[in-house]
Amino acid sequence: MTSQLGPYTRIRLLFGGIIEDHLSQVAGPSGREKTLVLQCLRSDMAENVGFAEMFLDTARHAALLDHPNIVKVFDVGVADGTYFLAREHIEGPNLREVLKYMAAQRMTLAATLCARIISQVCEGLAFAHDLADSETGEPLRLIHRCVRPYNILLSHQGKAMMVDFGVDELRSRFTPRMIPLVHDEVYNAPEVMSRTPVDRRMDVYSLGVVLYELLTQRRPFEVTPERSVMQAILTEPMIPAERHRPDLPDALLAILARALAKDRNERYPDCHAFKADLERFIRSTGESVKPKHVAQLAQQVSPTSDRLEAQPRPSVTRGRVLAAAVGLLVLLGGGLLLWRMGAAPEPQQAPASTP
Repeated sequence: MTSQLGPYTRIRLLFGGIIEDHLSQVAGPSGREKTLVLQCLRSDMAENVGFAEMFLDTARHAALLDHPNIVKVFDVGVADGTYFLAREHIEGPNLREVLKYMAAQRMTLAATLCARIISQVCEGLAFAHDLADSETGEPLRLIHRCVRPYNILLSHQGKAMMVDFGVDELRSRFTPRMIPLVHDEVYNAPEVMSRTPVDRRMDVYSLGVVLYELLTQRRPFEVTPERSVMQAILTEPMIPAERHRPDLPDALLAILARALAKDRNERYPDCHAFKADLERFIRSTGESVKPKHVAQLAQQVSPTSDRLEAQPRPSVTRGRVLAAAVGLLVLLGGGLLLWRMGAAPEPQQAPASTP
């Protein structure tokens, strides 16, 4: 059942939660309908003025991010009492869907293709990290803080794109307090687990975990009943990726080791340096990895035109969410610290190129 919100027609709910994502349409300048995603703050959450303003501030900062490897936010506002942002609808799967497809098909991806996908994501993240205030020139110090496979989309045009800058952090900040998510915690950098103020190197680490997973279809740490995710991230060495995939070149293993260094001072200082090493590795192989190869993968995983861009997050009751949100506002003082930096059998391999 469709519903109207200002100029937007909400066609169907993609997934719910405190921020509800709707596949929507709006009339374009030429009168043609344009498909997009409308992200709306749920009505009970909007009753808390501080949280609603936090949503708008986060959305406005996301709207500043105009880069080919970041999903574009077109509009932010309030209509009929509903707080919303409107963003691009990307035709193609997210990396969680890619990983599920790879597991189902018993296939691996060429190391160079994995490297190129992550290199493209580095471009988008680096742009966001470097963004400065247009009036003062002061750095905005933005970080994503929720770099996960479901937040990386592969378009049918061959681009890897980050989505939900800040918005997914609003979703996840307090949900894990009530429903521990092992699959999400594993992407957290050690400084997050130790409650140390974070910076852009947090995103570098999380993206390193995504690269490890894309290459091996495994997580870099083993979690057992005796060892929690936090203990593994803080104290256990990374499982060598070559144990899962012996064909990985030494140069790529070195990149993984640096991106996933527990000491952030030994990690890549930023996504520019991370990307530079990935591109250097690709060139060293002599393989050609072009946008069409990323596009082929996206179309192979998601061949139809009506796909969801992300997997649903766990849901919790409205009362418990609202109580947690109020507590979060008190903790953060109503500021934007939640998304800015703090102070301080034999598988078959998909080829990187085709004739």
